[in-house]
Amino acid sequence: MNKITNSLILLSLVALASCGTANKSTDGSTPLDPTSFKGKMEEIISFTLLDVRTPEEFAMNHLDGSKNIDVSAANFAELAANVDKTKPVMVYCKSGGRSATASAMLREMGYTVYELEGGILKWQSVGLPLASNGSKNDDGYSLARYTEEIAASPLVLVDFQATWCGPCRMMAPHIEALKEKYKDQLTVLKVDTDKSTEVSQHFGISGIPLVKLYKEGKEVYDKTGYHSQEELQTILDKYL
Repeated sequence: MNKITNSLILLSLVALASCGTANKSTDGSTPLDPTSFKGKMEEIISFTLLDVRTPEEFAMNHLDGSKNIDVSAANFAELAANVDKTKPVMVYCKSGGRSATASAMLREMGYTVYELEGGILKWQSVGLPLASNGSKNDDGYSLARYTEEIAASPLVLVDFQATWCGPCRMMAPHIEALKEKYKDQLTVLKVDTDKSTEVSQHFGISGIPLVKLYKEGKEVYDKTGYHSQEELQTILDKYL
C-alpha cells in the first residue's frame, strides 16, 4: 500500500503541470477519445464507470451510471480496492490529468483500465450528454449572459478556470493584479467551466486554464495553458 501511496504523490505532481488534454497516460498507455470511450462501453457492456473528481464536481454533473471515488482523497487506494476486479474500469475526470493518475494506480493494482482522453471537457465538446443532480449553478455564465458581458466593455479578458485546477489557481493572482492595475480600462470575466457548461460546450473547451481577450466585442486572443503575469501583460499591451 505504501508503494501505491508513493505512486499517487508522484503522479499527482505530474498531473498538476497541466489541466489540458494529454496524449498518453502517466503510465504510457493511450487514452480513448470520447467517441471511442463511448464505443468501448457499448462493446464490453459490463464494466465499472469511475469518476475520480471531487464529490462536489460529481454532484454538478457526471457520466450517467458512474461511481465517484476522489483520486485526491487519502483513502483512494483503499476505496478503489473494493471495485470489482472481474470487470474493466472506465475512468474519467474533468480534463484528463487526474484520470491519468488514477488509471496508473488501478493498473498497478491489477485492474483492466480504459481512460477517457480529455475528460468531461472533451466529452462535452463533441456533444455527448451528462447526467446531473439538478442543482443550480447560480454563479455560472449562460451563453446569453457571456455574450452580453463581452459586448458591454471595450476590452474584456476571460479566464476560463475551475476551483480544482492547479495551474488556474497559480495564474489567478496574475490576473487579479492586472485587473487592479487597469481598473476601468479592462474587464475581467472569470468563467468556472464546471458551472458554465453551456459556454464551455459552445467553445468546445477541452483544457484549462484558457484565456480569451476581446477588443470591441471581437475575439483577438485565444490560448490554453498557464500564463505568467509577464505574458498576460504583453498580450494586453497590444490592445490597451
